[in-house]
Amino acid sequence: MGNKMVIGLASGSIMKLATCSIVAGGAVALEMEVDIYLLLQGAYAFKKDVVEKKRYLCDQPELKEKLLTGLAENKIPFPYDYLRKLKENGNVRIHVCVTAGKVWGARELGDFVDLVDDIVGIAEYVTRAEEAAVHMVF
Repeated sequence: MGNKMVIGLASGSIMKLATCSIVAGGAVALEMEVDIYLLLQGAYAFKKDVVEKKRYLCDQPELKEKLLTGLAENKIPFPYDYLRKLKENGNVRIHVCVTAGKVWGARELGDFVDLVDDIVGIAEYVTRAEEAAVHMVF
């Protein structure tokens, strides 16, 4: 229990995705296991067509370009790239809530980018959150 973090990513905002990837990076640096559950808009943000067409949502659209510029200028990896590195170097798994996938017409693992490990029921998220030392929702 002491070395596990669960993140519920309920937002599809590129700002929250950046926050999620940075927090996950801190957990990996501390050698924690990280499970990220993509809930509703979080699932949308990981759909192949959304990522391929760069249709990123943003909580504050007026800050979107500033965020993207700030990441690039400071050599902070783009959230999807950061998560890819974390998965390669740490114990990070990304799960899509089956209901969230259905909402966006994405029912198969192939509907999502290759960062996604599986599609699970919400009970798995609740159980893993209950068991984790750290649980966050973005």
